[in-house]
Amino acid sequence: MRLSVLALLLGWMFSATAADAAAALHTLSIVRSDGVRVDLRVEVAADEQRRRLGLMGRTELPARHGMLFDFGAPTLVTMWMKDTPLSLDMLFLDEHGQVVGLQARTTPYSVALIPTVQQVRYVLEINAGEAQALGLARGARALLP
Repeated sequence: MRLSVLALLLGWMFSATAADAAAALHTLSIVRSDGVRVDLRVEVAADEQRRRLGLMGRTELPARHGMLFDFGAPTLVTMWMKDTPLSLDMLFLDEHGQVVGLQARTTPYSVALIPTVQQVRYVLEINAGEAQALGLARGARALLP
């Protein structure tokens, strides 16, 4: 079973344009530890069915796009890459949006388990290598409602 997290809001910053509404894309802002804000376009997986499906079967993901899995409350999470042809970076966020862990460059189709070492509320999946390229690391904080 594949799990993942919810789209983070601004104003918490979470805004969708009319064009993105049909695609269920939202802007997720993450403030790096140096204060620079990075905006991503994310799909939100907030229910069990959507979290199970995640990014399985996807063969492409545009730059600065991803999926935010929301588990509704802090919990220990275990992810995997079964049926996922893309290599991804997984950012693990606590209930306040703080990045508390990162799994970089996951292996496509792997059934190896990727567990969190502490409870998280969200998991953000983006293209492999983007976390490093965008300077997203532990200590960064997603702007949540």
